[in-house]
Amino acid sequence: MMLAKHQQDPNGITLSKCTFYQRIIKMKKNIFYISAIMLNTLLLSSCHQTLSYDDLMQHPTMLQKEYEYCQGKNTKECDIVVQAAEDFRALVQQRSNDPEAFGLQIMKAQQSGDEKKVKLLHAVVRATSVE
Repeated sequence: MMLAKHQQDPNGITLSKCTFYQRIIKMKKNIFYISAIMLNTLLLSSCHQTLSYDDLMQHPTMLQKEYEYCQGKNTKECDIVVQAAEDFRALVQQRSNDPEAFGLQIMKAQQSGDEKKVKLLHAVVRATSVE
């Protein structure tokens, strides 16, 4: 049986060619795993989803979470969230002050085929209804 050609690793230790290549492969795997972990961490830490005004207005629970997240932040996205929260509060106030007029708004939106407005007004009703 013939011995493999010997190489020295960076620490001065003599290794067979097979052991040398095994160490290189192991280092490449480690670099891959470290890179994967770093990428995963980066993606998870920057995974705060940007939502549109319409999405926020139609999903009050999401709007509330985004509003809480945006407290004390001055970004374009947070400006949209704050505006949506103010507009949603105004609609809630309209429903509270005059439920019949609010119901008529829903009926008019349905008759005109304005699905976006219907979804929005139904979101207000869901958010303010006691179950």
